[in-house]
Amino acid sequence: MKDTQYIGLAVNKLRKGANMTLKELSDSTGLSQGFLSKFERGQTTIAVDSLLQIATALGTSIDHLLSQREQSADKAQGPKIIHRSYENSVLYMENNFINYQISDNYAGMDIFPKLIVLLPAQETDHTVQFAHKGQEFVYVLEGVLTIKIGSDTYDLFPGDTAHFKSDVQHTWYNNTNRNTMILTVHTPNVFFSGEPDGKNLPH
Repeated sequence: MKDTQYIGLAVNKLRKGANMTLKELSDSTGLSQGFLSKFERGQTTIAVDSLLQIATALGTSIDHLLSQREQSADKAQGPKIIHRSYENSVLYMENNFINYQISDNYAGMDIFPKLIVLLPAQETDHTVQFAHKGQEFVYVLEGVLTIKIGSDTYDLFPGDTAHFKSDVQHTWYNNTNRNTMILTVHTPNVFFSGEPDGKNLPH
């Protein structure tokens, strides 16, 4: 069964449990009855903002709707391979970095991917550098990332990347007044061999 079918069935069950008609749900969300009917039957996909509207109208959350898929999934299928963007959750926050989980399959893997939003940095954030075992790959999605590797400093723009060995002293920060978003991939996967609260994790 597809993800949309699990979520659609969950919406159908919650809607009927609340004695709400498709028309009432349509009026509450601004989504057409025809679309909602197809969605509940798993015959169409749905955008995250539309799913949020439905969850709000039903007095629940997207997380609850998505959990229905996990509860129904056959455990014999093994680790979850696909991670949807609407499932992203905060792994940990440290200084001006918000680190998001973008995989449900970290355990036992060699690499550790993260999505990081960097808030505008304080001047003191520019001076502290780190070194640790492994390698890092950085891809800039939005904004400008300033990265120091050894004695060299670079400004990276959307689409730019950096790939280096982590045992070199390094740091990165957002030197602008707007948020910066980056995708990072680290080896080894220190999330499951290091501190679970985020201490000493690659930044």
